[in-house]
Amino acid sequence: MKKPTMNDVAKEAGVGRGTVSNYINGQNVRDKTKKKIQEAIDKLGYVPNLQARELKTSKNSTVVLIVPTSWTPFFSELVYKMQIELNHNGYRMILANSQNDPAEEEEILKMASLNQVSGVITMSYSDIYNFINIGKNLNLVSIERYVSEDVPLITSDNYNGGKLAAQKLIEMGSRKFLLLRRKVNHANATDLRTKGFTDYINSKHYPVDVFEASLTDNYRAEYKNYIESHYSTEDIPFDGIFSVTDEYGTIIQNALESINKDLLNKVKIIGFDGSSVSMNTPIGLSSIRQPVDEIVKSSVTILLEMINGSPIKKNYKKVLPVSFVKAGTSFK
Repeated sequence: MKKPTMNDVAKEAGVGRGTVSNYINGQNVRDKTKKKIQEAIDKLGYVPNLQARELKTSKNSTVVLIVPTSWTPFFSELVYKMQIELNHNGYRMILANSQNDPAEEEEILKMASLNQVSGVITMSYSDIYNFINIGKNLNLVSIERYVSEDVPLITSDNYNGGKLAAQKLIEMGSRKFLLLRRKVNHANATDLRTKGFTDYINSKHYPVDVFEASLTDNYRAEYKNYIESHYSTEDIPFDGIFSVTDEYGTIIQNALESINKDLLNKVKIIGFDGSSVSMNTPIGLSSIRQPVDEIVKSSVTILLEMINGSPIKKNYKKVLPVSFVKAGTSFK
């Protein structure tokens, strides 16, 4: 099948080839025309010739995406959709896994700065975030984590997500609650999820316990041991569990099932992320879903504005709404 060309895009959009070229190369084009061209690009699946654009404009067409790991459903979905969105906008993506290592993250940022990439989108949970010097040389957008007043922030509504989890567990009939999280060495999104959940449960005067696993690689065993020690008898100490990520919730789900499958009918679990292991595969855990599509589009949109030299207001922050999804839901 023949690949669509710039001429095809121009014909579909009803504009001249030069206008399409200007749009792709980041030059001024009317908003109404931009929309027509982007719709044509999306419809045809057109991918700009990045090498040709770089030669013509002397601009790098690479964006670096930093994630702590790509080995979870949420990060896999984010990475997949981010690459598609950047490709649609004429940029190639380089994926960098920081492994939650501050030194590794710093090296990635230095590499990006030295190679003068177009921009960086980062979703980091490390404790470094000393971007004062590095950030001056980069177009940098952060997902979930506040960096500085000069770095735009795109985030889910984590606090209200925690509240929503509490509301849903109460609706399911739970009355004794447990929240599962890991210790942190800096403030992050899971703190807001925790506060939203505990604030709502406390406002309804129900008991709630919090268990924090360590930051070591042994945290999975810590969750499992905690559950086994509390559900080893016929007593049900907690009939409603909120885990601040789906990963932790799945560990708990498996631990309860290994003790007694009937516990899964008696104990309600809600996680946070709401991504499936693969496209069209139903999620195995009820969850608070982060709006991945909106996170991706918002991150790329604000990054492109920075690349094109548009002024970005200080402390730019976009908070996106979350939703509740039941186990068994699938997404495309």
